[in-house]
Amino acid sequence: MQQSTKPQLQETKRIDVAEDFIYSSRNPKYNEQYRSWRKSTDSPYLFRFVQDPREHAYMDGTGFASTTASATEQRTLRRVGEVIGFALLLLMLVQLGGGSLMVWVLQMLGMDIRLDFLTLSMKGSQWLVIAVRVLVMLLQYGGALVIANRFFRIPTKIRIPFTFRAIPEAIGAVGCAMLCAAVFCTLDHFSGHGAESAQQLFSYKNATALMVYGIFDMLVVSLLHELLMRGTLLPMLRQFGDSFAVCTVAAMGFLFPNTTPWRVGMFLIGLASGYFLVKGGSFLNCAMMHTIYHALIYARLILVYHDGAIATPLQYILILAAMGALAFISYGITRYGRLKTENTVTYLPLSKKIMTLCESFTMLPWLAFSVLLAVAQLLL
Repeated sequence: MQQSTKPQLQETKRIDVAEDFIYSSRNPKYNEQYRSWRKSTDSPYLFRFVQDPREHAYMDGTGFASTTASATEQRTLRRVGEVIGFALLLLMLVQLGGGSLMVWVLQMLGMDIRLDFLTLSMKGSQWLVIAVRVLVMLLQYGGALVIANRFFRIPTKIRIPFTFRAIPEAIGAVGCAMLCAAVFCTLDHFSGHGAESAQQLFSYKNATALMVYGIFDMLVVSLLHELLMRGTLLPMLRQFGDSFAVCTVAAMGFLFPNTTPWRVGMFLIGLASGYFLVKGGSFLNCAMMHTIYHALIYARLILVYHDGAIATPLQYILILAAMGALAFISYGITRYGRLKTENTVTYLPLSKKIMTLCESFTMLPWLAFSVLLAVAQLLL
């Protein structure tokens, strides 16, 4: 009797990837809006697949044939990878070459600014240097956001979800920001970059210009980075698995050109921000975490510059680690049993997903150059 009913149960099994996806955040409106977007939006960048074994499609020249969920997922992921690669290529080009081009143009106009091509540091008028740095950051993130949103067209309520139900996640996010800052400060301290960074930062004699740049970096740059990484790339990649999306976007942040402590810090912040966005359903936690992380790093540079007058760098690291651990433990106690990301399995294996995402004609050159640059920085 069991042998006769088992084939019938298998025949009636129906696949609907949008319905089968587990929408598990603490924001029910975000869950419903994300599901509705995937099911109703006519976009080639959304993974939608419905199959009933009782239905067959006729293809001219081949007869009756049916596609598979894994083949559809691979095709959609490849399209998404092409757009992401295009956006990241533009961001990298502007970040590496935008400042040099602007300094050259300003020098041609007779303005007081110059560039050291060995260290890529700018000198001259402090307001002019800050203006160039600000403009480069706006262009690199703004250009990438324009490209990604031009193709993906993600609704605002999905890009920037908000809920008051994610208060424990907000506490955990603050704790993670402190822990990530502690890791960064530790690496920066033992690598010897901390004193050099403090000297470069406080070599600006104009305190107003320095304050403007610091506020811009902590608030605006943090927000732009999160809008791109967690507000745009993560929602698109989340349809291929929560864990895959969180780790992949964090790895992209690690490959952005910068020093090793900054790379490690951005990777950890990326993991934490992605996790709390998926679990809490609130973009505010991501922006707050990134802002606090940057503020804590600036505070550490002040301590280094004043040569431990208030606290030594190691004391500061211990304070951050202790307070961050307490905040994260309180979150873990509140959400005990609900810490794992639930949607971890899709129809492609993890290795196939990574290969498919990286094999596009735009993603591959960005990835190759970023990896080579990271290796060169580690060896030099």
